[in-house]
Amino acid sequence: MDWNTVFDQIVSVNPGADDEQLHTFARHWNIALRDEEIQLVKDQQRNPFPTHSPLYSQYKPLDAAQWTFPQKPLPDNYLNLLGWANGGEYQTGERMFQFFRMDELREMNLVYEVLHYMPGALSFGMNGGGRHYLFDMRSDLVNGEYPILLADSGNLDYSDAQHVADSLWELCSRGDELD
Repeated sequence: MDWNTVFDQIVSVNPGADDEQLHTFARHWNIALRDEEIQLVKDQQRNPFPTHSPLYSQYKPLDAAQWTFPQKPLPDNYLNLLGWANGGEYQTGERMFQFFRMDELREMNLVYEVLHYMPGALSFGMNGGGRHYLFDMRSDLVNGEYPILLADSGNLDYSDAQHVADSLWELCSRGDELD
């Protein structure tokens, strides 16, 4: 697949990952959360209620120790994209793409609490407007791809997510604006 022909504009690009980096990433992206990752989530938890609110005492922070990344393979087209450019910002028509680098994919999914709110999904980038592009990995690959959803950072929920493509190539090559 020639990613050079897909995007109308390359805003910023990172060098692509080599075969060894891709192989390691593909084998380890979904390992169990490490203690420091669990602590990262714990440290960002804040009680949203004022101390005088009756809800203040009912607040329970999220427990990332119970979270898991989907135990499915990444699509080959996604790994191919990372081999071409390990993250970066691109545009096709009205669509913006801010793809995460391999070394930030896990952290972004943890910081945005994707594993809690949308178990079985994996955010791999954003649209430049606070919305996540996610692989819906609740089912197996179909023709080597997962459906791709678009969900708002402040409302990560399958019922409110928008199905935007059946493949990464379809997502990136179409330039129509997404609602």
